[in-house]
Amino acid sequence: MKKKISLLLCAGLLLSMLTGCSGGKLDLTWFTSKFTGKTAEDLQQEQESAAAEEAAAPEATAVVTEVFNDISSFGLAYQKNYGVHPYNCESLNNRCILSFLYEPLFVVSSESFEASPVLASSYEVSDDGLTTTVHLRPEACFSDGSPLTAQDAAYSLTSSRGTVYYGSRLRHVTSIAASDEKTLVLTTDTAYECLPLLLDIPVIKDGSKDEAVPLGSGPYVMDGDTRLVRNTNWWQTAAPIVDFAEVKLTLVEKTSEVRDNFEYENVNLVLTDPNSAAFAGFHNDYELWDARLPIMQYVGYNITSKVFSNYGLRSAITYAIDRDHLATDIMGGFAQPAVLPASPQAPFYDGKLANTYGYNLTKFSQQLESASVEDMDNDGTLDLYVPSLGYAVSVSGTMIVCSSSYQRVEAATEVVNALNALGFKITLKTLELSEFRQALQTGNFDLYYGEIRLSNNFDLTPFFSASGSMCYGGLDDSVMLNLCTQALANNGNSYNLYKRLCERGYITPVLFKNLAVYTTRGSIAHPTDYIDWFLIPPADETAEG
Repeated sequence: MKKKISLLLCAGLLLSMLTGCSGGKLDLTWFTSKFTGKTAEDLQQEQESAAAEEAAAPEATAVVTEVFNDISSFGLAYQKNYGVHPYNCESLNNRCILSFLYEPLFVVSSESFEASPVLASSYEVSDDGLTTTVHLRPEACFSDGSPLTAQDAAYSLTSSRGTVYYGSRLRHVTSIAASDEKTLVLTTDTAYECLPLLLDIPVIKDGSKDEAVPLGSGPYVMDGDTRLVRNTNWWQTAAPIVDFAEVKLTLVEKTSEVRDNFEYENVNLVLTDPNSAAFAGFHNDYELWDARLPIMQYVGYNITSKVFSNYGLRSAITYAIDRDHLATDIMGGFAQPAVLPASPQAPFYDGKLANTYGYNLTKFSQQLESASVEDMDNDGTLDLYVPSLGYAVSVSGTMIVCSSSYQRVEAATEVVNALNALGFKITLKTLELSEFRQALQTGNFDLYYGEIRLSNNFDLTPFFSASGSMCYGGLDDSVMLNLCTQALANNGNSYNLYKRLCERGYITPVLFKNLAVYTTRGSIAHPTDYIDWFLIPPADETAEG
């Protein structure tokens, strides 16, 4: 039977990143040969061991996409061992299922990074910015028909704290309480212009957090391990995301099984990271969509080192990195070059400011000259006079990168080669995950190539707070921390924060990652609307991602 589907392209809460859609088929087979040079058997072993890592990647976009196709059924992959708990599930395939079972107070568009209400009807912020009041839709209810209340929302947000996915997301929230059945009040320790950017967390029924499948309010409910069935009590009047009586679930364990079932059309939607070691290439006919994420890759510094304590030197590095080359040639187009620490889609990403600090070798040379960096002994390596030492030292050091990601190793190699070609003497050192984390925590590095999943408001306080999860190499800074809080209070203040970050070279943003969404080929006119859910795992930010 021919069906018209409002397809939720949302893997993992696929209500979020289906933007920049190409709508066409892309050949990604070059990834395997370019980055591995290994046999199919070798890759199979790596894919299995890395499956959990890919599964933990953030979900995708939402889509209300008009699809016209002769599809009599719709299916998703399901890794049973990971479960479907919305706060702790680490399987990307399973988080795709969550989009059908749960709804958040707000969704955040990956095209504009603005919050829109779902279970909420409206919100207001107090004059001092310390209190956000959220009003819930009176008609919203759970799949058992019981009303969805502000107490359920308060319970859900509180339960999400410290979990795998949301850990420190609500770090500035000091109180969450229901003032009546349909009014939720949140207080923060700093002024917040738009707290709803962080409230795209699935709402579950009060008291259900310890259940394997907490009760939700989405258009489908779980019926055993093999299918989702329509929620007959769904409160929304619009057609559900996928307009079928049921959605089939195919049990899988490995990424290769996901790929195979997609090619056999048992599975109709897959979200994957083409730059992951777990990536399994697709060979059938499909439609491929770009899924933008708030995952930033960047260069970090140990500002206590004798060389990189010089901010004039650090600030020159932004001009030496060809971000377009990295995004296109290293990431295969699945990334967005970014000079500032925010997605280029964010309303506060200032293109003019970004252009001021973008790739420019003339400015690179001028900045080094202003910092008194030059090849003083004519040995081909730049030198820097260090006042505390009373003599010049070569501009040298060690950049560390986590070896678990071949893509980050490749990108770090490109950055190191570019700097060395310009007179630096940097050695790249790859470390296993535990060693990488330890090196960061103990300051045993000069530079590092890192990755972080930022929150939807691109809060940078974890970098500059002494207790922050990303505060490595003596990066705590009261001036920057104050600028971060000002940006939370009013995103118009982001300009000053980003300008100082670039001028001082505290970190050097490189790019924001994209994922790939594969769907069974249909006849798609164009995405007409987006409903984005950003569930960004893991919530406790780490430089290795």
